Amino acid sequence: MAPGGKINRPKTELGKNLFKRRRVLTKQKRKKHRIVGAVVDEGLITKHHLKKRSTSSRANVTLSGKKRRKLLKQLRHMEKEKAGMEVEEAPKKKQTPAAKKKEKKSGGDEDMMDME
Repeated sequence: MAPGGKINRPKTELGKNLFKRRRVLTKQKRKKHRIVGAVVDEGLITKHHLKKRSTSSRANVTLSGKKRRKLLKQLRHMEKEKAGMEVEEAPKKKQTPAAKKKEKKSGGDEDMMDME
């Protein structure tokens, strides 16, 4: 058998330091040369896109046409529904007790015909 290989061998101090140095330098370099990408349709950005933005600030965060149309349609429907709810709340009137009694009496027992 061959002498001990380097697979799964613990890192030496020098190796650890070199890896750390490279990692730190690349991090500094990225921070220094940060290019902020353009944000198109800022009002329509979803939480998923904001998350993408936070992980990679250099990325151009754009919505596809399909997603953009869907979000616009969703916003329109929400506004329409909200407006409809406001209209419904105003003309709501309570029924008088007399009207309730009449409804109950009219809905009495009815015999069903047997179909045989």
